Amino acid sequence: MDYSEAVKRELNEKNAQKVFSLGDIRLYECPLSYITEETAEIMRLVYLIDASGHLLHQGGWADQPCWLVEAYEIYKAESARVQADRGGGKRRQNV
Repeated sequence: MDYSEAVKRELNEKNAQKVFSLGDIRLYECPLSYITEETAEIMRLVYLIDASGHLLHQGGWADQPCWLVEAYEIYKAESARVQADRGGGKRRQNV
């Protein structure tokens, strides 16, 4: 994927230097500088739920807070996108 001319110009004007690449994502600052502590905790929780199969609260998905369901859906969609980009797996997974 190539940057648009506007993005190239902005990076040049700011003298931005790439500090990290993750697949097709190029970061020009440390991701920890814009991921809040709360977001990091949610990310850890989502990974834990996915790995263990246990939810935050008793019951099923209907008994979980909306923010958790949304975070897990985002995680699963991104995981599916990465798998599809690698040549395997479904494009969309449901919770």
